[in-house]
Amino acid sequence: MKGQGAAKGSLFSRFRGYVREVIAELRKAVWPTRDETRRLTMLVIVTSLAVGLFLGAVDLGFTELVKLFFGG
Repeated sequence: MKGQGAAKGSLFSRFRGYVREVIAELRKAVWPTRDETRRLTMLVIVTSLAVGLFLGAVDLGFTELVKLFFGG
């Protein structure tokens, strides 16, 4: 049957094994430098602001069009 090997051992020992594997994978990860993190964070903030301003302008434009057509 499928999955029987994974069911062996207590719940605690399986959880402990899972945590060990997670830690091992995190050690393999390539983490960004402080400068990369700062630069990318600023890029995300600026992009979010630009998209927010664009969507706000589009919304305002559509609101004015609806008012024009339906007289509000």
